[in-house]
Amino acid sequence: MSKFPARFAVSLPKLMRPSGSYCISHRSQHSLVPSSNQNDSDQFAEEWKTAMPYEQLPGPTRLSLFLDFMPGGKYSNRGIKEVIRIYHEKYGSIYKIPGMFGKQDIVFTFDPKDYQTLFRTEGIWPLRLGLDSVDFYRHKRRPDVFINGGLGTEQGKLWADMRSAVNPVMMQTKIVQLYIPTIDKVADDLIQRMKVIRDPVTLELPANFEDELNRWTLEAICVIALDTRLGLIGKLDKNSKEQKFINAVKAFFRLIDELDVRPSCWKVIRTPKFYEMMNASEVITEFAIEHIQVAKKNYESRKTSIKNMKDVGVLERLIEIDSRVATVMGIDMITAGVDTTSSGLVSTLYNLALNPDKQELARQEVLEKLPQKDSLLTAENMKHMPYLRACIKESFRLTPVVDSTFRGAGRDLVLQGYRIPEGTGVAMQLWHTQMQDHVYNQAAKFLPERWLRSNKKSKSVENEVEKCPLDEPIMPFTYLPFGFGPRMCIGKRFAELEIEALLSRIIRNFRIEWHHEPLKFRTSTINSPISPLQFKMIDCQL
Repeated sequence: MSKFPARFAVSLPKLMRPSGSYCISHRSQHSLVPSSNQNDSDQFAEEWKTAMPYEQLPGPTRLSLFLDFMPGGKYSNRGIKEVIRIYHEKYGSIYKIPGMFGKQDIVFTFDPKDYQTLFRTEGIWPLRLGLDSVDFYRHKRRPDVFINGGLGTEQGKLWADMRSAVNPVMMQTKIVQLYIPTIDKVADDLIQRMKVIRDPVTLELPANFEDELNRWTLEAICVIALDTRLGLIGKLDKNSKEQKFINAVKAFFRLIDELDVRPSCWKVIRTPKFYEMMNASEVITEFAIEHIQVAKKNYESRKTSIKNMKDVGVLERLIEIDSRVATVMGIDMITAGVDTTSSGLVSTLYNLALNPDKQELARQEVLEKLPQKDSLLTAENMKHMPYLRACIKESFRLTPVVDSTFRGAGRDLVLQGYRIPEGTGVAMQLWHTQMQDHVYNQAAKFLPERWLRSNKKSKSVENEVEKCPLDEPIMPFTYLPFGFGPRMCIGKRFAELEIEALLSRIIRNFRIEWHHEPLKFRTSTINSPISPLQFKMIDCQL
């Protein structure tokens, strides 16, 4: 009999999509979002009556969109963020990209008031659209593995049941803290590796340092998702399964942009990029399944010897919910945990390198908690690094890992005077909002102080931190690096742990400098660096 609390017991049929089902209605929860009172209902009815029809939303026509993005078209080789910016200048703060080849329309908005409206009316089962190629692979190619689409692509009650089942595992602070010692060791292993691979004269990291970061992120997330160390930090054979997995993950996120964001006819005609996506997804799935099966066997062999349930980690708890749930979650965690985390770290390193005064304040805070270079990170001392966390948040604002967040309208809405029918996909352009001075005072400046609660200073830097020029609350729904609400990234706390652990180790050991052209990022589903990551790492003497 299982030793686990009853709350981990979930009926498997509740989490399974019916056989043959591929999509759900996007107009399924209107009754779940009632108006708070009759006055609100009457006010909305009048607003809807006087609003301009959805069809009058500005934006390119299907023909112009097709011509612009087809091979040789004027936008065929441009990054999607650049195209979004061009359309914003042409059509204004809200416009519509018409759906083609089986895809639905997408409304783009740049107004934070719209973000509030969308999130506050999204209902208990928020719609997260836009990953159709992933959903196709999981339900048409590998239904033997995926009992449903997972938290990223599933919708409605199936999504809600799975989210409710895994939330107690993934979102508990005490469970996250179990991994601090091991994640700290992984971070220290990379520190030692950095000392070896940097140039002995210039002290710069090699141009391919991104590869090292990818191995670190995969090593760290496998500690959490698979309860094992893979031993990836160091030289990795380019033909190894691990490197092929990393390559597949990069292709996976690039192809989401190609197939599900840009115009693509893959739903009508199976294109080469569609098959590339299916192949990349298969590499990811098979790699994950192989390691998950080993981890499951290891857990089963020692299950009876577990004495303290507080020490049981993520994988074991997911297995107790259901073995197939553990598989789907394991695949999602290691897929989402490579590029996103490494890009977030690069963003922070870059901003600290460009702002040595802020970097030094963060270092003083870390020195107080880690007086020796071999001092260990603990749950207690990690609680008291507010300035370090503020540096991470400010970096994510200036150079975000993800530019926008996406929702299906939870009910009929009016945005900027236009009718938006329930279920319509809306992309909120946070990257633009986060750089507006009327939203963030001195938005172009790196000011971690803006994130310190009430501008209070950590004790270690009390006399050095200047008061932030933004002395009023930050506008709601303008900073959402991990999403918002019920569909917030379920791996948020683990990603934060990995970044905070490695960043504190780097700051404790090195002074970070950047002596090259501005760092460039490839804009796709995830913003990944394309410049060589030749950070200069100067040893700290203390």
